[in-house]
Amino acid sequence: MPRLLIYLIAVPVVLVLAAAALLPVFLDEARLIRLATETLEQRSGARLEVRGDAGLSLLPRLSLQLEDTVLRLPEEQQPEISVQQLSVEVFLWPLLSREVAIKGISLTGLKVIVPASESAPASSTLALSDAELEAFYAQRRQALRAAAEAGAGAALGLPLALNIANLSLDNARVQLLQADGAAPQEITISSMTASDINLEGRPAALNLALQLAGERPVDVTLTAGFTLSADQSAADVEELTITLAGATPEPVVLQTSGTITLNTQRAELALELTSGEIQGTGTLVYSSFESPQIDAQLRLNLLDPALLLLAGPEAATTTPDSAGSGDDALPLDAIRLADTRADLRVERAILGPHAIDNLRLRLRAAEGVLKIDTITGTLHGGALNATATLDAHRATAVLSSRGELTGLDTVQLLAALESEPLLSGLADAGWDLQSRGNTSTALVQNLEGPLNLTTRNVVLEQFGVERMLCEVVAQVNQATLATELPQQSTFQDLSARVTLGEGKARLDPLQADLAHMALRGTGNLQLDSYAFNAEFRARLSPTLGELDPACRVNERLTAISWPVLCSGSLGDSPASWCRVDSKEILASLTRNELERKAKEEGGRFLQRLFKGKD
Repeated sequence: MPRLLIYLIAVPVVLVLAAAALLPVFLDEARLIRLATETLEQRSGARLEVRGDAGLSLLPRLSLQLEDTVLRLPEEQQPEISVQQLSVEVFLWPLLSREVAIKGISLTGLKVIVPASESAPASSTLALSDAELEAFYAQRRQALRAAAEAGAGAALGLPLALNIANLSLDNARVQLLQADGAAPQEITISSMTASDINLEGRPAALNLALQLAGERPVDVTLTAGFTLSADQSAADVEELTITLAGATPEPVVLQTSGTITLNTQRAELALELTSGEIQGTGTLVYSSFESPQIDAQLRLNLLDPALLLLAGPEAATTTPDSAGSGDDALPLDAIRLADTRADLRVERAILGPHAIDNLRLRLRAAEGVLKIDTITGTLHGGALNATATLDAHRATAVLSSRGELTGLDTVQLLAALESEPLLSGLADAGWDLQSRGNTSTALVQNLEGPLNLTTRNVVLEQFGVERMLCEVVAQVNQATLATELPQQSTFQDLSARVTLGEGKARLDPLQADLAHMALRGTGNLQLDSYAFNAEFRARLSPTLGELDPACRVNERLTAISWPVLCSGSLGDSPASWCRVDSKEILASLTRNELERKAKEEGGRFLQRLFKGKD
């Protein structure tokens, strides 16, 4: 693209200079323009076809007007350029000293068709097999090498004393054809103006307004002040402001300054970013022909997932729905096209209903593998420390994550989920998980691996475990409770070892300790519906009677395991989750009583037997 821009400036200049050199010899205007275009082809290799009217005048300034004109650039696979109207005005007096001083270049109705490179990979990777994806990455590497070879030193030389007072472009359209026959990408340039373009070290100015077509069109405005080097190899950007509207809920404003090397298409920039409440600063190195193409260090006060600025220019053209069917499809195209290294520090990151404070992310994305080797921050009061890799190099993405979260405040978690504050206390978790799939739903359903969960100072509202068992004990004692026991459970310990697989979480063992009893059991949780079931065995402490005299227990009651059956959904009220299996309790009590009596009878029989022998 930089080379194309240079052609748009240089070709009219060479054309008008050729016409000026031939003007004293030929007075036939049509023949003069024809010979000038031949001279243009000899000097630049570009062929110009004028299909409409053409005009050339000498006074008061040398000017050239062309209508309905097509420009074909040298070499194959080059853009085709057509323009409805081209106008160039050159000051005559500076030409005598071999200085090119242009009053203005104006193009109206410009159309540029950029063909797809034969080595360019497909624009979408969603239907590709593993072997086709390997070929896709190889094609991208080949295309990158070819572009680097073509771009290095390929800038078209401009006159050394070039000065352009004004350059304007109106109603332009750029079509980027796709190698796989997909619909071309459309760029509409409503206006572009530049002033004082020179190679003498004076600042030049540029203004641009364009729109990127798509399901959600993106409007881009750009203003820049820059200085071109005399050898045309670099530009010092003193101030560049880019505004993007339509890609995110709030317009994104980028302010940058730095150096752009034109031949190698490498930019080293300092950044300032704003988008609504979001503000950020950092540095960005962009290189068309190197890996990573984008190397960024950013500090943000707020991060929203809608702000996807680090995926790279190719990945930015993909839409959220292009990664597959369904609203939860992963952005596989964006991941496979991204070539990015980033170090992010965010004061507050919003991820759905959750917020992570002081988030630190260090990531690398290349050839479909997104590796995040640092994920730290504070999530609902808990300290997060984790790593994650999403490997979309092949047809089916593979996720792996390892980490820990300590001190999670369950009250903050439930508030973020807009749930009733039924649980309070702190939770710790450690995990080593894997999954596979191309949607977020598939990744959740296919999660596998261990997760260890422990808690501290946990209180469950609307469900009193000790109250429930105390009521059953009172029935066994044929007594009435004199005290209104609390409808809540205070756990001294609540922990589980969780094994994920086949779309569910297996909790084994699952244990809960309270002041007057201990429960041990197992359970299952469905990851899609949050439906669960669990079975506990409760052992009562001799101190249970401290809650109420009706709950007093003896050796017969403490000797048995009290079955507690639980089922329901995490969204239901805890009051309906669990019940005591009274039938099994009665059976256990009866069996124990029979065993006790059998032992007593057996003991008396033995006593009589021994007395008889005496």
